[in-house]
Amino acid sequence: MLTYVCFKCGKRYRSDVSEYLCSDDGSVLDIEINYLDLVRKAWRPGSMRPGEMSLWRFSGLIPVSTPNDNNNILSTVGGTPLVYAEQLNSVLGDRVWIKNDSLLPTGSLKDRASAVVVSHALERGIEVIMTASTGNAGVALAGMAAAGGLRAVVLAPSSLPVGKAAQIIAYGAELVLVDGSYSDAYDVAVQASTEMGIYCRNTGYNPLTIEGKKTVSYEICEQLTDILDKGNNGAYWKVPAVVIVPVGDGNMIAGVHKGFADLMAIGMVSRMPKIVGVQAEGSAAITNAYKNGESVITEVSSRTIADSISADRPADGYRAIQAVKNTGGQCFTVDDKEIANIVRELAAGTGIFAEASAAVAYAGLKVLQKNEWVKAGDNVVMLITGHGLKNVGDLNVNMDRLARIKPSVAALGDILKNKEIIL
Repeated sequence: MLTYVCFKCGKRYRSDVSEYLCSDDGSVLDIEINYLDLVRKAWRPGSMRPGEMSLWRFSGLIPVSTPNDNNNILSTVGGTPLVYAEQLNSVLGDRVWIKNDSLLPTGSLKDRASAVVVSHALERGIEVIMTASTGNAGVALAGMAAAGGLRAVVLAPSSLPVGKAAQIIAYGAELVLVDGSYSDAYDVAVQASTEMGIYCRNTGYNPLTIEGKKTVSYEICEQLTDILDKGNNGAYWKVPAVVIVPVGDGNMIAGVHKGFADLMAIGMVSRMPKIVGVQAEGSAAITNAYKNGESVITEVSSRTIADSISADRPADGYRAIQAVKNTGGQCFTVDDKEIANIVRELAAGTGIFAEASAAVAYAGLKVLQKNEWVKAGDNVVMLITGHGLKNVGDLNVNMDRLARIKPSVAALGDILKNKEIIL
């Protein structure tokens, strides 16, 4: 039986099925972890060995049973690489690392949340899961549900990119387009969970989503320690100075914060990193509230190419703001023109092709450097949350403008000499 705790008022609930929001103030719930028991048992994650690199190696901190089938996709989610951005560092002069969650099974960090939610559903005998999504959460649910043999229903705004629609359909989920925004689709999913009894995965609503997303913070610390300390003989894991997170509805950055807080609670790390949230200028509800010193999020009318972080009414905005404030971080925006440029720059400089919604982390890094907020020698981690192939339209490539030649080496030589491959 899980214990749920209201993030704001602290009211506790016990349930053997699922709870969503606090009945007193409507706030999101956290799931209580018995840290003291873990400390008493001297619990530690296992060593990073092949075959034991998934998020389930942190099972003591995840309130869901590990999937029974070790060969199932559900059991393999996590363990993405922490990459030293060598070319970027040679230019930027900082110790920049990239946590590349675009390499998860369906191509986004949302797999972490969906793997935990689907595993919970399998534990409880739940057969149908619904979620609202701008794309990646729906894809992740579709993929994890397919692995678990469950029925998935995805509600998405009609602006859903065709690549993400294709993924959802390919995994066998039922895709329903909603004439409206992500927030409109979100409301329908919540209402369906109440009136139709359908188990709902919505972020900022289902407490288990954050339990999956928080595992990325565990991996960052363990991997950084393994790299810098060659296995770590000390008492604590290494913690980056700064972690940069793309922000939409706020659940992801809240999860990153909770992951580090978990490690603090059990004595695995000695401090928190500064957590920085980056939003698209055209979808800045959380940043607006943060800058204005407000705890209530005012709805905006979102318009941005960064579709995965587009949210009119962020469901987890309050926790997102607290994640930034409690760690001495920042929250700011970048415009669409900068986002479009940064996708190419990041890919060319690292070999990592991120979707626009993920590349905002790199745009955020450049802002921090320009403002001299990042100190020389700081270990800075950028979280890349989604693969660029999810929406190649982010790059707005015009095939008619590409260089063309007759099939001859001479023609190729002329093009190469003049450096006119791409106009």
